[in-house]
Amino acid sequence: MKKLFIICALIIIPLLIFSQDWRSKPFTFFYSNGTNHFLGELGGGKKDAAHFMGIRDIDYQATRPTWQVGLRYKFHKYFTARVNYTYALISGSDANSGNYARNARNLSFRSGIYEMGAQIDYYFVEEKSVIKSSFGSLKGYTPISAYLFIGFGGLYFNPKAKHPETGKWIALRPLGTEGQYANPDGTPYTYTSFYYENGEKPTLTTPKPYSRFAGTIYIGLGLKYDLNKQWAVGLEISNRYTTTDYIDDCHDRYFNYSDFGLTPPSPYTTVFSDRHLTVDHDAQVVLGEPAQPYNSGKSMRGDPNYNDAYIIAVVTVFYKLNISNRLFNPKYR
Repeated sequence: MKKLFIICALIIIPLLIFSQDWRSKPFTFFYSNGTNHFLGELGGGKKDAAHFMGIRDIDYQATRPTWQVGLRYKFHKYFTARVNYTYALISGSDANSGNYARNARNLSFRSGIYEMGAQIDYYFVEEKSVIKSSFGSLKGYTPISAYLFIGFGGLYFNPKAKHPETGKWIALRPLGTEGQYANPDGTPYTYTSFYYENGEKPTLTTPKPYSRFAGTIYIGLGLKYDLNKQWAVGLEISNRYTTTDYIDDCHDRYFNYSDFGLTPPSPYTTVFSDRHLTVDHDAQVVLGEPAQPYNSGKSMRGDPNYNDAYIIAVVTVFYKLNISNRLFNPKYR
């Protein structure tokens, strides 16, 4: 009996001690590197835009890099909190889409996304502390953990497009590509549509200039593998929904300043507002020749019913910091 007690003690005590390791050193620095995919009006798959959670609409030719750094704090056996800074170079091009209507629209963009966020991770496969003792080779320890997470944050974006002749990247917001500066002060401009709807020409208004700041909320899934007591690696994928529909500078209708004798805010405005190509609608084939500009009010430059989103997939390296936790350990106070 005495021998059995000693054996049990030698097994259980190290497990009890090191299973609480997260309480003493709960801070972890992490760095991530990976890719992103835009989900919005421009680019995409063979069908119409799918937007948030629309994985079928991913345009793999528009894959671009993503970097992330942050700090993780483990405050519960199953939960951690994180703050992170993310940079993603996002792009989209109708030329890459398998949808002929998108090909005919012929718009493209790229934008850097600068995002600050905070999130909560729930470990449905619990993290196990790496045990120093040789008893770590016993049953019950696994270096693999998995988690779900939800987060929110703010971001800055600035969509640009390449000039078809000079190759220069031009910022799109100052151009008022959908009539934002029909009134020079940016107030909405009211006009009568060229097209009939339900037997009459509706009265339309141009949108206001959009903000380059937006909010985001995201959900995701992660997998983590402990290499040793301090280092770990992981995989993570998240789908990010934003509060703006202008990451790609496309939102609603075409607007042609010349229809109303208005002066556009920039010579580049007419270049980037309407670049649609001629098509054979019966054969659903893009003929590729530049077409006459649409009249103001023509729909389907964008879809105002959905905001933009993007998917991020990264490989992460975790490093546990040697910072004691005074909150859970009175001896450190």
